[in-house]
Amino acid sequence: MDAYPVSAVRYASFFVKIKEDSIMRLSTSTNLLDRVYFDFGVISPESCLEQGLEAGFKVFDFNFCDQGRPGRPIAQDDWYEYIVNFKKFADELGVTFSQTHLHMYDPKDPSVTDHAWEQELLHRSIVCSGVLGAEWAVAHPLHQHRPDYSRQQYVQANLDFFGPILDEAQKMGYGISLENMVQWDENYVFACNGEDLAELVDALNRPNVGVCWDFGHANLSVRDQAAELRKIGSRLKSTHIADNHGLADEHLAPFYGHVDWHHMMRVLKEINYKGDFTYEIQAFSSPLPVELRRTMTAHVADIGNYLIRCFKE
Repeated sequence: MDAYPVSAVRYASFFVKIKEDSIMRLSTSTNLLDRVYFDFGVISPESCLEQGLEAGFKVFDFNFCDQGRPGRPIAQDDWYEYIVNFKKFADELGVTFSQTHLHMYDPKDPSVTDHAWEQELLHRSIVCSGVLGAEWAVAHPLHQHRPDYSRQQYVQANLDFFGPILDEAQKMGYGISLENMVQWDENYVFACNGEDLAELVDALNRPNVGVCWDFGHANLSVRDQAAELRKIGSRLKSTHIADNHGLADEHLAPFYGHVDWHHMMRVLKEINYKGDFTYEIQAFSSPLPVELRRTMTAHVADIGNYLIRCFKE
């Protein structure tokens, strides 16, 4: 990663960057607008920032899972130039990035056919997160069900995989938030609950590692989100705000599914959560015609601001 001069800009101490008196801010992933059904990049990340800002979003989450797809900016040869220019564009707008979503890659995934390219996309997302000045980068723990794996083997696999990533992230001044996964059936899935995530974060034992809680994932995997959030406690650093009806990961806006959002905001307050309120609701917008995206963006901003007021009160 020394080929990219991110560290020349961002070697500030991680402890300086992450303030203890943070106030919850309204935030959204760049994937809020970019997809129309299953076509990606219909609305560019630049347009997403402009339309989001118009609706009141001043803080964003850059999603490298989408922007690293074939034909998208991070999959191009000029990816580094792109992200540097994108950061300049964001600065001119006056918006910031509280978090990103790293490219998803599991080296033990049997469906992966080109490990070198997957590793390259992950590398690019790590570097770009530094360029964007992210506070946290969300990552999926290694979690795929393996009948021969014990819980401790999952922990060790994640220690081996994320150790070097955390080192690089800390050099660039940001942290890694490990996201809760989904357990669809009776087969155990590591990191779908608060206990697994708390154990993993404690085992990694670094100042720049924490948890991202995805409320949609949890609505599919655990009986009591409040209890799981209390197990995580101060380890919680970021969120993916999404709703569903308990049957699929629908990525809906709050109040359009079954999550009890008033209760969730009370629990976040109880555990003294200091991060942001960050939407990951791309499927809520994807069926809408492009012409209706502005009113939808304003609507979800209203919902988010309402829930942030509930948190503060």
